[in-house]
Amino acid sequence: MPFKKGQSGNPAGRPKEGTSWAAVLDKIGGEKIKGGELTKKEAVARKLWSEAAKGQPWAINALMDRLDGKPKQVVDQTTRQVAIVIDGEDAEAST
Repeated sequence: MPFKKGQSGNPAGRPKEGTSWAAVLDKIGGEKIKGGELTKKEAVARKLWSEAAKGQPWAINALMDRLDGKPKQVVDQTTRQVAIVIDGEDAEAST
């Protein structure tokens, strides 16, 4: 056994809330802009849409990736003949 009986593998426990980058960015992004009614997240989103509407390719790609998800990529893998063992039985993979 990698740990002694009764000993935790994570003695410090779960990290405290708000310590991850995502949590910190989310907290800051939710703050209102000084003197405005928009949050920082909303201001960034509006700027992204504005740049996409101007025809900026990076902004268009960013929006498309977030709205529709990134397109699946096809991977072409060529291998040589390999013997594969499944459940104790030999099976051969051919190219």
